[in-house]
Amino acid sequence: MRLGATELSDIPILGQLPAPDLERLADAATRRTLADGDALFETGDDATSLFVVVRGRIVLRASRDERSTIVMTAGERELLGWIALADDARWLTTGRAAGATEVIVIPIEALLDLVAADGTRARVLVRRLFALAASHLAATQSQLLGRGGEGVITGG
Repeated sequence: MRLGATELSDIPILGQLPAPDLERLADAATRRTLADGDALFETGDDATSLFVVVRGRIVLRASRDERSTIVMTAGERELLGWIALADDARWLTTGRAAGATEVIVIPIEALLDLVAADGTRARVLVRRLFALAASHLAATQSQLLGRGGEGVITGG
């Protein structure tokens, strides 16, 4: 089923982009459905797309030395995958569906092509992407401070 520009305009980071830009992204995007426990992506795999949760939830789990921790749960209208903006990006976590889940898959190259096409749009999208990254760092800081322990935060 083809995605429409209207559907993409409901996504906060893409909202208020001109209709032609949304149509370009809609042409490149796909829809993916996952059953409970299905992997959307796995740690170490190439990160080449952004994902928007349409329905359900995606749980991100980081693992090291046979220990794993849930680092985030994304629900409806939330964006995942901004790590894909980095050169040669790889997933740092594994994302799995928690229940029946539907996501929109936006290839990062389609978004970068859109940003490269016009300086004004680039400013808007880049600011929104950096705001998303900053909110994730703030949430991480809050989690670390909430534990009551002292440590070094090197991510921001």
